[in-house]
Amino acid sequence: MRIGAVALALVVFAAASPRPAHAQFSFDARRIGMGGVSLSRDGNVRRFNPAYGAVKNRRDVGGPKFSIPVPLGLIKFFHDHPIGQLGDDPMFNPDSAAFNPVELMNTVFNLPIFYEVKRAPTPTNDVTFSIGRNAFVIDLGAANVLIPEQEFGLGSTSRPLGMNFGLAGFKVGVMGFMQYDVGFTLDSLLQGVLRNADSVRPATTYSVLGDGVLQAGFAPTVGYAGRLTKGAGGDDSDDGVYLGAAVHWYMGATYARGRGPAGFTTGTPVLGAVPAGLLDDTLYTSNKPFGQGVGGDVGIVWVSGPFEAGFGVNDIGAELTWKDTKVQRVLYVAAGDSLRTTLLQNHVESTTKLPITYIANAALRMGTGTTVGGDVVNSGRGTVIHVGAEQRMGPFALRGGVSRDQRKKMQFGWGGGLRLGPIGLDVGFWTHSNSFATQRGITMATSISVY
Repeated sequence: MRIGAVALALVVFAAASPRPAHAQFSFDARRIGMGGVSLSRDGNVRRFNPAYGAVKNRRDVGGPKFSIPVPLGLIKFFHDHPIGQLGDDPMFNPDSAAFNPVELMNTVFNLPIFYEVKRAPTPTNDVTFSIGRNAFVIDLGAANVLIPEQEFGLGSTSRPLGMNFGLAGFKVGVMGFMQYDVGFTLDSLLQGVLRNADSVRPATTYSVLGDGVLQAGFAPTVGYAGRLTKGAGGDDSDDGVYLGAAVHWYMGATYARGRGPAGFTTGTPVLGAVPAGLLDDTLYTSNKPFGQGVGGDVGIVWVSGPFEAGFGVNDIGAELTWKDTKVQRVLYVAAGDSLRTTLLQNHVESTTKLPITYIANAALRMGTGTTVGGDVVNSGRGTVIHVGAEQRMGPFALRGGVSRDQRKKMQFGWGGGLRLGPIGLDVGFWTHSNSFATQRGITMATSISVY
């Protein structure tokens, strides 16, 4: 039965949908209630478009200085899964009869920061095993939709830290960056076993090809953002065309890259022996910092009365050179059930690239307190589309929006808020498909806004 256990473990990898680990696109309940869109010159538009450094925040549409999430989901999660009892918790204990690896993966890739009003159903199905002397068939039934035909994985590029000092449009500062991208591809034989219930063959290798990279560091930055032309409203108006650019000197603190197959090889006959494990990976790691390279960001914003549009591109030409890299082969050795590491090269040069990321956005104010807009964002693996609206009525606000996630599934958001002086309380709901089930879950986000 070990063949079945290995195969089912690969199903768990398939459940990790091609989306970033930061599946919750914001910790701000305002944006969540609008489907994730940035309408007040905050969030993604300032992150991806350096030209917004010269555009004032839109306080007229309720943009706060910052928001503080209220993590009701974490409170409930640790109530249901006490920290001191995680070792015996069925969610984390593979020896438990209630252990569900797909549910665990859903939890990892969709951190329970906020409260789950309706959980997305975890895909389950009766699995049928047909066993003969020289045959072994795994029929996943309806759950075979979990098995991808193309590469699947997760990845993202983020800038978790940024400090800038500026004068007359020029800025000098430092930012932190982190990028990861992990992909898996099932070979055709393994796809046939898991998708089509083909029989496992004797003396045959079934494998998954993995390819992943992780790099992080910081980058001293010099940039400029300013208004190129003014609109009819003159200096008292935001109208005009804004340009922005920044040059980064990337200093990678560490990186690791691995590529190789993992899987198992059957015996002759199929059940005549325990299948031999397979892991043959080439691993690149930095012996010491710093990997260095130069790249840049550019952006443009056009504001005309109640309408504005922008486009920004990040990490153009960002290639890092690592002068001191170690290259190792990691091989699984069946005898002794152990890993053997062999040094292939040491103190050699290698390179990595940061993927180009971008945003295109537009927003329109219509009458008193009404704002609609949308954006298209790609942060390294797949494109996400957000469209949303906000209606403010005195201290109250109503919000709604839709988005298309990285798996091209439509999701919906709605919510509202109440502002009392410099403090606001916001609530947002959004749907999500944490699994391959057709039904959606609903999460409620809560946050406090400071104006």
